[in-house]
Amino acid sequence: MKKLTFLVICTLLVSTLSAQQPIDFNKVVVPEGSRARTFEDYLVQLAWMNNPANKTFDEEIKIAAEEVSIQKWKWTDDLDAIFNYNESHFISDFYPNSRPDDVTTLFTVFPRFNFGARISLGTLINNPKEKKKAQYELKIVELERDQEKLAIRAKTLERYQNYLLANEILLTRKQAEEDSYQTYLLIKEKFRRGDAELDDHNSASTSYFNAKEKFISAKSDVKVAVIQLEEMIGIPFVDALKYGPKEKSKKESK
Repeated sequence: MKKLTFLVICTLLVSTLSAQQPIDFNKVVVPEGSRARTFEDYLVQLAWMNNPANKTFDEEIKIAAEEVSIQKWKWTDDLDAIFNYNESHFISDFYPNSRPDDVTTLFTVFPRFNFGARISLGTLINNPKEKKKAQYELKIVELERDQEKLAIRAKTLERYQNYLLANEILLTRKQAEEDSYQTYLLIKEKFRRGDAELDDHNSASTSYFNAKEKFISAKSDVKVAVIQLEEMIGIPFVDALKYGPKEKSKKESK
């Protein structure tokens, strides 16, 4: 019993630690230039790459990164440099009657060059805060990009599933239309020979045309699903089937 309890606790601990692992957004959207391993990942990659709105995140991140760099050196704007040049620097300049051979005449009274710098205390205090603010804003843009990746993935896969569902329904409706057509032909022949009533003929005819109508509607649903998916991925779906991972594209092209 104790061993079972210990095993359960360990399992829960591992599950908790696994749940706390950060999301790898390179798996949410496969980076450009990398090969997607599944057809679904390939569609998500296309949706991200071919959406111009997503490119704005790259530009906003560049701007935010530049702002961090600007704030890093912003303190230099308030830095004042002081420079002074003393033309008279020998004792003889101040005491003309001193003897020329006196070595003290070689001593300078003041340094010939004076350098200095001045910066306000407020700049030293506020500049690190402004730099942190710029770093936070950069992080916000990166998080917004990651959030958009999650949204793009969910929306793309949802539309792909809608296509798969519409395609399955189309296959079912096609089979139903073919079966009802064969039934209609059979009843029609029996009616011609007098082996079936008019009601049977009319019922078979109605069933066939209803099945045909549903089949036509299902074909339209597939086309709409493809259009909606193409809106996400930015290229014709037939091209995605052609250039995507082959194990999936073959399955979907049947």
